[in-house]
Amino acid sequence: MDNPSAPRLSVAARARYGLAEHGFGPLLALAAILTDGAAGVALHYGLISFRTHLALSVVATAIVTWAGIQAIRRNLDVPPVRRAALLLLSLTFSQLLLGVGSYMNFLVPETLEWFPVAHSVMGIAALGAAIALAATVYRRLHPQDAELARGGVVIA
Repeated sequence: MDNPSAPRLSVAARARYGLAEHGFGPLLALAAILTDGAAGVALHYGLISFRTHLALSVVATAIVTWAGIQAIRRNLDVPPVRRAALLLLSLTFSQLLLGVGSYMNFLVPETLEWFPVAHSVMGIAALGAAIALAATVYRRLHPQDAELARGGVVIA
């Protein structure tokens, strides 16, 4: 239960301190997954080539891996952040493997019909995990951050 005498911080203050501590990694991962998902939809409707989607997927996977590892390294003592980062990493790599299966379905039609559907569903799950990681990371405050938000001085 929350302490009623504890200072309440606004969402903007929490986001500011989260960005100062964690940088733009989780938000960048979220944007990369959204961009890759939009490229997947564009590929489905024939608006872009497979190579474009593949290149964006490689970039998105690299960004998500970097952001996930940074979140884990900076929050080794915080299980919710660690769990969200590990979930994001595992879903991203699962989606990558399902993408390989989707490509195999593209090469030999009507052989592995469930792979494209599973690839899309896993992409939605990875997007949800990226949102959860960003919300968990930027919502977290240290006690000294709350003290600083009130204008106090913290001595470590």
